[in-house]
Formats: sequence, structure tokens, C-alpha cells
Amino acid sequence: MKKYRNFFLGLLFVLLSACPSFAQSEPAASTAQIAGELFATPVPAGNYYFAKRVVMTYAAKWRGSPKDEKELEDLVWQELLFSFEAFRRGIEVNEAEVDEEIDRLLKENKVDFNWRLDKEKYQQWVQDNLGVPLDVFRNQMQHLIKLEKLRKQVIDGFNPEVTEEEAYRKFLDEYNTLSVELVQFDDLERAQKFFNEVHVSVPEAELDRLIWKDLLFSFEAAKRKIAVDDAQVDKAIEMLLWNDDVRFRWKDDAESFRAWVNEKFGIQEDIFLNRMRQLVKINALIGKVAKKEEPDVDTEGTYRKFLEKNGTLSVAYWNFLHTFVSADSDVLCFDTLNQAKTFYKEIKRDAGFWGNFKRKEPDKFKQPGFVALDFLIHMWGFKREDAYAMLDKAVDSYYPPASIYKGYGVFKILRIRKADAAEYENRKESYVEKVKSIKKYEAYQEWVKEFKKEANIKVYIH
Repeated sequence: MKKYRNFFLGLLFVLLSACPSFAQSEPAASTAQIAGELFATPVPAGNYYFAKRVVMTYAAKWRGSPKDEKELEDLVWQELLFSFEAFRRGIEVNEAEVDEEIDRLLKENKVDFNWRLDKEKYQQWVQDNLGVPLDVFRNQMQHLIKLEKLRKQVIDGFNPEVTEEEAYRKFLDEYNTLSVELVQFDDLERAQKFFNEVHVSVPEAELDRLIWKDLLFSFEAAKRKIAVDDAQVDKAIEMLLWNDDVRFRWKDDAESFRAWVNEKFGIQEDIFLNRMRQLVKINALIGKVAKKEEPDVDTEGTYRKFLEKNGTLSVAYWNFLHTFVSADSDVLCFDTLNQAKTFYKEIKRDAGFWGNFKRKEPDKFKQPGFVALDFLIHMWGFKREDAYAMLDKAVDSYYPPASIYKGYGVFKILRIRKADAAEYENRKESYVEKVKSIKKYEAYQEWVKEFKKEANIKVYIH
């Protein structure tokens, strides 16, 4: 173990002799103070504090940034272990590489001086932003470069085999594209109960009842002076455009937006914008009622009697506008119930259990976007078999409870685009390399895990 001891003591000597001011900024360190052990060899406290400062100051590809105190300590010891391995492998860093890394860091922080020429500003910036002298800063940069070289060397040392099947599956994962809306539940039982309610078919009459209820809530929202801001309305319009596969910036491209409104709804832009604002107000009132921030709308009292008196929803709708709504009322209204139904179908205002629940508790709903299955599998925690099963569902259908990144989701299928298998041959080599890179990284992670075990890390300092 003499070579390990020589490494740690040698690094400590370099750090403390070259950077006395840094040594004074941390707890006093000497060879008698031991932070712990790697490979049954004592690690001086000076090495530990140097590594800890680096981990706390800089993110790095091989470890990221710590989220809490435990993760910080784990990463510090990993840093020390990697530093030893870089030394053992004879990995070196020259001055030009350090200068290049400093260039990158200062550019990233948008400094307005040339650090090579203006030493005073450079020194002040390092002190103000990093809290260390220049020589310590260069040591930190050298350390980071050395560990990045180690990471690359280890990864490049693996040469995994890639089968045709693996490359083709990766192609499919990235080219098959899906958009869903989901509700997340902590337990399977609640998710299943929700699905049992939501996947029941919705009769046409439910849309009529939703339009009637929206009219009542719109009228009540006006009376109660329910307010919404422009950002809420803009978000609703952006979501509508996105789900309609429209990709222009509607606020910047007034002509395209006006043409889209006219083509889709056959109305003027100002009428459309007002209707969307009223729908956002309605949703806001529904949400406030659900949270008991507003009293419920008495749909079973005066309004029920009015509906019964008029006989049908269609007649009641028309008469309501001429009985309750004045000319200057700010209420969502259409000339006829049928006109309202046409608009509601175009914007896909859901009259079923899904839509009703979403209006009451919108925060429970999430949309990952129109994304590759690969993204849903690796970032949202979808199981591959579920993602591919969703790809075979009809748009606007529901998918039963399935595990996601946290708990379980119930899903509504919004959009689907399937991969064209003919495209694979043109991209085959790139996907072989992509899968190989993934396998190399997985092998690297396993190497890190096993190397830590082999080091038998013991921590004395806290």
C-alpha cells in the first residue's frame, strides 16, 4: 500500500505548500489528521477538504451536483477515489489544457475581460465568485480535467457488442412518437377506480349538459367578478394550438393565427379570444368551488326550474340568453345550442368524467408533450410494453393504470406518429453507435460501483 500512501501525501504536500491561504481557509490539516481510508490507506484531511470544495463548487459529468449532505459526502469520497485512479494510470494535464478550461468557464460566466491580460480583474473575479486564490483555482481546474480524462479513458476501454435487434429497437424507440395526458396516483387501487369511471362511453346528451352548465357558471363568474389574467388565457390557447399540431407563435404571427381561427371555427379572432377567456373563467370558478373558495352554483334551484319550464335544453339555452343575460354581460354564449356544440367539439372540451375531473383538479394532470417513446420510457418511467401498447390505441381513447416514474398513471391518448421502418436502413450505423455508447456508459457505471467496493472506503471525518 506504499504507492497509495505516497499518492495521498504527495497531493497533500502540493496543495498545502502551493496554496497556504487555502489551507488556512479550511480546518487546520496535517498528515496527522486523517479523514478516512481508501484501500486501507489513510487519506489526509487536506485532500478531503480540497475534494469537498471542488464538489461543492463545480458540477461534473462523472457526478453532477450533490442534492443533500449525504450525497455530498458520497461524491467527495468518489472524487478522492477517482483522483487516486487518475494518478495510478499516469494521467497528466498540461498548462494549455488548464488555460482552455479556464477560457470555457469564464466564457460560460460571461466575463467582460481577458483574463490573460487583465490579471487584477481575473484575480478579483476568482476571489469573488470562487473564494480561492488563483493557484488553488488552477489546481481545481487541473483536477477536474484529469478526472474527465479518466472518465473518458475508462469508457473508451469498453467495446460492447451491439446486435441488429438492439439497434433497430433503439430506432423504433426514438422514431415512434406519442402524446398523452395523464393523471398520477400514488396507489394502483385509486388509479383503477378512476379508470373504471373514465373509460365509460359518453352519450351525446352529456355534451349538451356540459354546455348548459358552462353557461350557468359563466353567468355566475360574471356576477361574482371572477378574474383571470392574460397568461392563463394565453396558456389555454397555446395548449389548444399545440394539440392541433400548430407550431407558429400565435402572438407574433397575427396573420397565421387569424387564418387558423377562421378556417377552424369560422369566426373572427376577437370572438374566439373572448370565448377562450370565458372558458378559462368558467374553469377558474369550477376550481374555486372544488376547493371551497367559492360557494357552489345552485344548478338545482332557480336554474333547474327555468330549464323545466322551457322543456328542452335547446329552448332553455336560447331563452336564458334573453332572460338573464344583458347586452353588456361578459358571458360565454352562442346563438344556439348547436353552434355551441360545434365549437366545443372543435376545441375538444371533454364532457365525460375525465374532463369534469380535470376542471375541478387541473393540477393533477400532466402532458409530457409529443415526444419519442424513448423519452417516455427513460424520463417518465413508462414501461416499454405500455408505451408500445399506447401506440396501438385510438386517439382520444384511454389506457388503463400503468406504473410511471412515481406511482401509477391513467392515460388519454392525444396524438400518435409511428416510425417508418424504411428509414432504419439509412440510419442503421448511427443507431449501432448510439447503442454502443449507451452500453459503454452502463459498463462505466458498473465499473464505478465495483471500484468503490474494492476501495473499501472508511470515513472518519464528519
